[in-house]
Amino acid sequence: MPRLPHGPAAVSPPGAYHRHVRPDPASLVDLVRYPVDAPDSPAAVAAIAAARADLARQGVAVMGGFLLPGAVAAMAAEADALAAGRHHQDVMGTPYLEIPGDHWPADHPRRTEGRSALTAIPYDAFGTTSPLRALYEWDALLEFVRRALDRPVLHRYADPLGALNVAAMHDGDELAWHFDQTDFVVSIALQRSETGGAFECAPHTRTDEDECYEVVAACLAGRRDAPTTVVEFEPGTLMLFAGRHSLHRVTPIGGPTPRHVALLGYDTAPGVCSSEILRLIRYGRTA
Repeated sequence: MPRLPHGPAAVSPPGAYHRHVRPDPASLVDLVRYPVDAPDSPAAVAAIAAARADLARQGVAVMGGFLLPGAVAAMAAEADALAAGRHHQDVMGTPYLEIPGDHWPADHPRRTEGRSALTAIPYDAFGTTSPLRALYEWDALLEFVRRALDRPVLHRYADPLGALNVAAMHDGDELAWHFDQTDFVVSIALQRSETGGAFECAPHTRTDEDECYEVVAACLAGRRDAPTTVVEFEPGTLMLFAGRHSLHRVTPIGGPTPRHVALLGYDTAPGVCSSEILRLIRYGRTA
């Protein structure tokens, strides 16, 4: 079971995240371990190479200690405040995030439903002085992620709600087994719940040529022979995940402390937005 790496704690300068001042995004990241602002430096080249290798091998790359502790605390507190009173998504759906056709057998993975419940904090909720927003809008981070994903070009989402969001999961919330509709997901762990909230995945479950329904069915049924792995949740970690081909879920949350994960939206094409139906489900509005 892979563990997120632990490094020496770094201390952010006092007052770096004052709520009335937009922070310098460079003050949020452990630039010794991850020199985002110097992508051609030996340390950055090594981190990027390791991420590419992990993605190729297991479909997920984790960069533990990416954020400084002060940045993690500030972003978690911001998420706690912004999550209050927002739209709570609680839906049943299939692993393929689509309306299944009636031609599939009733017990087929294409028709097997699971529950997904969370509160999503949309991009437009984060003010101009938000440390998380400052980090997401930093061009140096965009370039670092592009290199780690090994893409020739990368753009931030144009979606006014979904470009940047935080999935806030409270007691009883969960995410059912599913595949993503994008090739990759970039996330930052901000706060863990007291119990539950494990990120489980079945790396490289399917390919473009083979849906591997037998493996998917084994995961959905909870069979022990299903090739699943648990990626341990450590606040401050940047994670890159190839979710289109790897089945994954988040186990039910327990306790009063919510689980917060920031989701940073990128795509290889410019101007990408989520569908209106996805916005309505996730945020309770379309604009």
